[in-house]
Amino acid sequence: MNSRKTRLPEIVNILTHQAIASQEELSKQLAVKGFIVTQATLSRDLKLLKANKITDERGRYRYIVGEPMIYGRSRSRNRVASVASNHSAVISISQTGNLVVIKTRNGYASGLAYDIDMAGSPVVLGTLPGADTVFVAIKEGATKTDLFNFFTNFVPASVMSASAAMFNDQVCD
Repeated sequence: MNSRKTRLPEIVNILTHQAIASQEELSKQLAVKGFIVTQATLSRDLKLLKANKITDERGRYRYIVGEPMIYGRSRSRNRVASVASNHSAVISISQTGNLVVIKTRNGYASGLAYDIDMAGSPVVLGTLPGADTVFVAIKEGATKTDLFNFFTNFVPASVMSASAAMFNDQVCD
């Protein structure tokens, strides 16, 4: 019963339905379900699930599972599980010169920046995340259409639609 294959979905379930603030607290919840794990194993599991610790609306810390939700869109249906969420982590996207600014809910910017960097796009030079904002440096000569197509992988369609007018067929300044 302690196999990773059965343990990971249970971790996702616990993190989705409870506000878990520490690995110790998560370990206790897993033990209640019959999963006895070491701190090192739990740490590896959280890394595999791309779990992050964020502050909630009340300023308390909690773990969230990052990858399955992907900022409002599901990137892969074959992941361990998906996080039930009726709201997007991305609030807005705007572009000026060679800089794209993405506003997120508190705590999501770092994970989004990581995913953008790991995508390896030739139009993105790099990212700089804060708590709720990601600054994306864009390569000179990149077209706004290229940017629009790239960011549709990370930003929900509703947010991209609201910002579509700024991504017309011009070269970025």
